[in-house]
Amino acid sequence: MKFEKLFLISLGICGSFLLPLQAAEELESLEAIWNSEALQSNVVTNSKTNVNNAQRQKVIVARQKIKREALLKQRSQQIQQQTQKQANTRNIANNSATTNLAQQAAKKIADEKLAKQRIIWKAKWEAQQRAKKQTIANASNQNQANTIAAIIQKPQANKAPSNTKNKHSDITAAELALANPKSVWNKNKQVTPKPLTRAQYQWRWKQEQLKKQQLANANIKSQTPTFTNKNIQKYASKSVAANKSILPKQSHATFRQNKQKAILSALPLAVRSKLNAAKLNAYGMSAYVKAVNSPRPLLGHQEQTSRVPASVMKLITSYAALGTLGPNYRWPLDVLTNGVVRNGTLQGDLIVKGYGSPEFNKAELRKVLQGIKRKGIRNVSGRVLFDNSYFNVGKQPSFDGKSQSAYNAQPDALLYNERISSFQVRARGKKVHVSTSTPTHNLKIVNRMKKTRRGCRPRIGVSNKGAQTVVTFSGRFSSRCGTRSYSRVISRPAEMIYGAMRSMWKRDVGGQLNTHFAIGRTPTNAKPLLRTYSRTLAQILPTIDKDSNNVMARQVMLTIGARVKGQGTQRAGANAIGDWLVSRGLNFPELRIENGSGLSRHARISARHVGDLLDDAYQSPYRNILMQSLAVAGVDGTMKRRLKGSRVRGRGFFKTGTLRDVRSIAGYVKAADGKTYVMAILHNDPRARSRGLAAHDKLIEWVYSGGRQELAMK
Repeated sequence: MKFEKLFLISLGICGSFLLPLQAAEELESLEAIWNSEALQSNVVTNSKTNVNNAQRQKVIVARQKIKREALLKQRSQQIQQQTQKQANTRNIANNSATTNLAQQAAKKIADEKLAKQRIIWKAKWEAQQRAKKQTIANASNQNQANTIAAIIQKPQANKAPSNTKNKHSDITAAELALANPKSVWNKNKQVTPKPLTRAQYQWRWKQEQLKKQQLANANIKSQTPTFTNKNIQKYASKSVAANKSILPKQSHATFRQNKQKAILSALPLAVRSKLNAAKLNAYGMSAYVKAVNSPRPLLGHQEQTSRVPASVMKLITSYAALGTLGPNYRWPLDVLTNGVVRNGTLQGDLIVKGYGSPEFNKAELRKVLQGIKRKGIRNVSGRVLFDNSYFNVGKQPSFDGKSQSAYNAQPDALLYNERISSFQVRARGKKVHVSTSTPTHNLKIVNRMKKTRRGCRPRIGVSNKGAQTVVTFSGRFSSRCGTRSYSRVISRPAEMIYGAMRSMWKRDVGGQLNTHFAIGRTPTNAKPLLRTYSRTLAQILPTIDKDSNNVMARQVMLTIGARVKGQGTQRAGANAIGDWLVSRGLNFPELRIENGSGLSRHARISARHVGDLLDDAYQSPYRNILMQSLAVAGVDGTMKRRLKGSRVRGRGFFKTGTLRDVRSIAGYVKAADGKTYVMAILHNDPRARSRGLAAHDKLIEWVYSGGRQELAMK
């Protein structure tokens, strides 16, 4: 046991020495292995790092190469774009030059075609004139012409109806042309109207309701004078004997209305642009343009539509007055008496009878008083009787409810100062003074004005107390206002004349006028004392047309009715004008005349027929008189402020017209090409009055240029 123990102890001691050595050897072997692995890993890592660096370098080089290529490509594209732009600029310049040359060539070709067409038109017209003269020369026997006319007028009762357009199928064309040459020219063309939009239907419905309301309020439906197609059929067969002595022989030839279709049917682009800018519909605007002596109109847009013409109606009244009354017609004024003159005193009535002079005023009244003085009359012991029975107008309602406005003045055979009473208001000292420059019989002025530091608008009230008219001025008036004038239509013309006579009698006659005022008809035993005359119609027309004087135009139409029909009424005047137009070959089926001034919602005419009337007037002996009565563009009248800066200034002669929802203009334009054009614009639209001016002026400028651009495009 002892030896075993000793052996184990010795074995343990030896193991204790051997185990560390073995462990050390193992550690050394492990360190060697680790070092070898570390070395190997370092080698691998270094090799990988070298490989990555090489790849990175290749990538960088490739990116740089790509960037250089992109920059080169971009630069080349920029150079190419610049080159292309330069080439395009050169091409545009070449194209514009080529286009201008092409336009000039096209314009030249169009002008040549137009010149050739004009030659053809002229040749045709001359051939027609020669044929007409030959036809008239062949009809030397008046009985032959009467026989043909009787055959034409014979009713065809036994013949069956046929589909041919000629109603006289048994008469040759030569016979028909001989008996009725107007039938060859007056072939009415049926034009299908365009459908209306909803807004247009609504506007027309409102206009109809307004007309019905006005007729209901005024109760003058049966008194509205018109000239309808029935009137044309009635008067066409009659000759106006009164006109034959007034019109020169060369004007008896019947005017042939132009029925050819216009070259252009659409408004010019510049005019349409103005209408669109003003938010106006082109349907409400009618336009007609035609060169005088030209067989075909230049422009026709809605030209056959019947519209309200406003004051353009004065053109018809003026031209008819020149034809029926004559340019040298003067309005008389008679002074009569039924008493005797003893020692400078007229023992009896002094009678003043008027015949509708449009401009009887203070200067004309002074001539009358001087004539009475030359007759040896200084005093009058009887009445002063005023006779205005030459016109039968009656009391009529105002156009728009403003009866005291000057444009609503009613006509009268003794019209004085256009029925306008003038008042002056001025501040002197501590008071405000009110006076009148038109003293009137039975007129009383009540002054309730107060002087203040501010305020220049007095309130004017008018009332009637029996036969007396009371005008009341109230409100505040400042001395800074100076003298202000106010006009009102409040008195009868006879009262105005009597008041003026009383104020002027002592100075101009030298006596006293202690008489009574009266209105009535001239007694049968009255003897003429003297007669004075107004200026001629040719001298008065510029005042009517340039300034668009409504009451003077109404006076002229009533005078036409009284002279031609024997009745000084609106209906007689309208029928006399229509009768004269028919005798001139101007058949206007849609024409409606109410009072001759255009201050009406019932008046109607188309733009084409206004142009036909202007064309006929240009061919008549009254051309210069009518043109001189119209307002000159940019110079005077209602055209004084229009077209002042344009080339049309001084070369356009127009009659304008405006009402609520209406703006119109018609007249002559002396164009740049040396031609004279007639033109008419009738515009009926709720916004035409306020927004249609620019479009109308643009069309006038287009007419001045002759419409060359549109014609070249056509």
